Amino acid sequence: MWRLSYMEIWQSIFIQKIDYMNDKKLSKAAHNLLIECARLKQSDTLLIVREKESLGWYKNDISDFIFKYAQERGIHASLDEVGSPEINKDQNFYEKINKYSCVIFFARLGDQNRFEKKGFSTKRVMSYVRDCESLASIFGTLDYNLNVLVKNAIDRLIENSNVIKINCPLGTNLIGEITQDNSETKEVSVLRFPILVPKPIDAKPFSGKVVLNNYLTSTGSRFYKPSFLKINSEVTIHIENGRIADLQGTSDDVNNIQNHYMYVSQKFDIDMHAVHSWHPGIHPGAEDNKFYEYDPDKWSNTVFGQPKYLHFHTCGNYAPGEICWMIPNHTVLIDDKPLWKDGELMLDGFENTKVLMEKHGTLKNVFSGI
Repeated sequence: MWRLSYMEIWQSIFIQKIDYMNDKKLSKAAHNLLIECARLKQSDTLLIVREKESLGWYKNDISDFIFKYAQERGIHASLDEVGSPEINKDQNFYEKINKYSCVIFFARLGDQNRFEKKGFSTKRVMSYVRDCESLASIFGTLDYNLNVLVKNAIDRLIENSNVIKINCPLGTNLIGEITQDNSETKEVSVLRFPILVPKPIDAKPFSGKVVLNNYLTSTGSRFYKPSFLKINSEVTIHIENGRIADLQGTSDDVNNIQNHYMYVSQKFDIDMHAVHSWHPGIHPGAEDNKFYEYDPDKWSNTVFGQPKYLHFHTCGNYAPGEICWMIPNHTVLIDDKPLWKDGELMLDGFENTKVLMEKHGTLKNVFSGI
């Protein structure tokens, strides 16, 4: 039997790595992350925090590639590996972060405290791109600045609206009046790459019902186990002015949901009845995945950027709360005009977003391919 020698195997791997480093799409995406998003320049210092690959969320190939790309462009980069987000970091870790111009998280740790500025003096970037295959796709290569333009345009549409209605095929039916008092909600204090959602929309003016039939999942804000709860049949949650007023479904589902909310709210001493905010996905490159059955938490925290999904932040009167509701194939009416229809983002339906699409052919191409 013919076999490759050890040296031939090593040379083959080395050649593949060289080709990998010269991949134009990966280089474009790395520039998109480091220069367009993080605004790094030569002589800046960068800490790359990556989660252990064995945990199944991030692959090392992306942090290795970004590390090398940064170094080749004169950015002084360092790598630090962390474990699961339930392992608390000591003060030395955060003091280390603050010594760098920027820290990029290829780790769930970066999503925690994403609405808080306290304790951080350095620029933070949370990457939702988890491997080089995804980085080279439209998910990583779509111009970050165009991504920002789309988000800002959607934010303005929502802020300047009067009445918003949300519904879905299962029977979700919510309505809320947007006023100057409730149009401004807190924004994340980290940079996100890519940008997957508009600013959270305050749920306090919304009343009606939300129908669920999949899972309750974690928002990724703080760690707890179990991080998800299976809903076996359809459950209807009645909301009055941004608060859970009633829960209808099978006795098993109702009891399980109540117990889950009780557990999480007591663990963190938070308001279990609060529905704080919501927002749908906006990124055309976000894809569905196969995690649904074996890791619903990973599924939820991966697909939330798809226009197909809208999610609510609940359990805790703050963004993003601790328990997430995922609503697929939603319709969101902005003054009776659909901005999302059956899970599709309708940018052609509004003048400011239509002009944006016509001005930037890239946006027209990627959104028409959703």
